[in-house]
Amino acid sequence: MSKRSWDARCAEILRRMAGHYHDHEISASIEAETGKRFMPRTVAEHRRVADLAPCRRNDWTAALHKWRPWQ
Repeated sequence: MSKRSWDARCAEILRRMAGHYHDHEISASIEAETGKRFMPRTVAEHRRVADLAPCRRNDWTAALHKWRPWQ
């Protein structure tokens, strides 16, 4: 298995999408545009290192997690 390296093009896609999309959506976009596959965890690490905005919250399930009927 060849090692896929993070390059400037991947970083540009990450900068463009950070703060608006989840890490799994960013990794899918990187794969579509560059042909390189990265796990969402790798995208999150590069996002944190670059000090970019975190991925957007999932607001519609936030109330369910606060309510917690299963506990």
